[in-house]
Amino acid sequence: MILVRYVLKELIGPFLAALFGITFLFVVDFLVKILDNVLSKGLPTSTVLEIFALNLAWMLSLSIPMAVLVASLMAFGRLSGDQEITACKAAGISPLSLMRPVLLVAFLISLLMVIFNNWVLPEANHRSVELMNAVSRKKPHVFIDAGRLITQFPDVQLWVNRIDPVTGTLYGIQIFEMEKKGPPRIVYADSASMEYTDNGATLMLRLRSGENHIADADNPENYFRIRFFSQDLAMKNVDDRLERRSRSYRSDREMPIEMMTEVVEEARKQYAEAREKALEKRLSTLVDLQNVVRGDSIVPEDLESKTTIDSVQRRRSLQRVRVQEISAMRSTERVYGRMESELKREAQYTVEIQKKYSTGFACFIFILIGAPLGIMARKGGIGTGILYSLAFFVIYWICLIGGENMADRLIVSPYLAMWASNIIIGTFGIFITIAMVRDRFSGDSKFFRGLRAIGGFFKKIFGFFTRRFG
Repeated sequence: MILVRYVLKELIGPFLAALFGITFLFVVDFLVKILDNVLSKGLPTSTVLEIFALNLAWMLSLSIPMAVLVASLMAFGRLSGDQEITACKAAGISPLSLMRPVLLVAFLISLLMVIFNNWVLPEANHRSVELMNAVSRKKPHVFIDAGRLITQFPDVQLWVNRIDPVTGTLYGIQIFEMEKKGPPRIVYADSASMEYTDNGATLMLRLRSGENHIADADNPENYFRIRFFSQDLAMKNVDDRLERRSRSYRSDREMPIEMMTEVVEEARKQYAEAREKALEKRLSTLVDLQNVVRGDSIVPEDLESKTTIDSVQRRRSLQRVRVQEISAMRSTERVYGRMESELKREAQYTVEIQKKYSTGFACFIFILIGAPLGIMARKGGIGTGILYSLAFFVIYWICLIGGENMADRLIVSPYLAMWASNIIIGTFGIFITIAMVRDRFSGDSKFFRGLRAIGGFFKKIFGFFTRRFG
């Protein structure tokens, strides 16, 4: 029991250090991406901290499994490097016995990660999207950039070709304005200036030399083009208040497993209905073709004799049949397109369900890799832990992301796509664990020389970027 506590205590320090370091890198990357937009909004400190706290959820979902891998490599590498593993072997204690309590703790962490991925992460993502939408509605004029479609204004989409950096004048303006009771309006203008009205609650665009394009609401076939020399366009909801709105819609990243399961069942139901409809269409098409072959569909009913058919009317009848067949084929194609769409929707949400389980159990899988590698490599320290962890973590996420893309395109099963990385890494971990128990591989074997070569490769890359950008 003392040895178990000693091994677990040895893991705590590297785990916390790795968790802090990896999460810190995610935080820095996140802050660099949103810093300009957040600062330009003039948000209070509490809102900035809330944005950070909500996005910390997805950072932890990635950093915890990697921290487990780094900690196991560093801890068991130090034990092996200080000959403590050799002492345990001399005392009749197998290295596998030292791994068992760590595997048990990793299994418990995996269960907690599944719960975290299912409940905390989707809710944090949902609230983060709501908050960022509210932030984008506050002073959306700061999003006006040249060469980018601006969609932050309510019921208005804006495009600007060029912005004068000195005067702030906009050039080459295209505006798509959605009317609540009527057809949309498209506005083109050579230039425009901006100013606030209503105490900053409205952004007024002073348009110069342009045209309005609008369809007649009563008769859409009528189209109007109205030229103007000067025209004002008001953009509402541009004040300094941070107006939050509840958002009922949730994407797959914002749903727990229970909600996604309902979506999967609905997609399967819609697919079954579309498939039944497709079979009915095919049967109807076959019946029509059979009638054409027999000549029933092209024989006029008002003729007394079926032996004499006017050639012109026969051609017209055949043309009508051809039009019907083309229409039936297009209708069948739409049904098959709907079936494919439902299959992709089912695969998309099934992938997200399985990802919550597979990424959670990555903690357990990484122990199978980290512990035997640390013991057999006989090298401790943060450098070794980071290099080996980076190599295996890159392999893991390449398999996971690649599997997700193939599953979304219906190339492979969503279950195989999300569990393939765990199966590959886990099989390799079991292999080297068995080799460790049997003392088949040593630190100077070809196997570990290959691993050191991989570590050296990542070390060179890390050194290059450090010298280049450090």
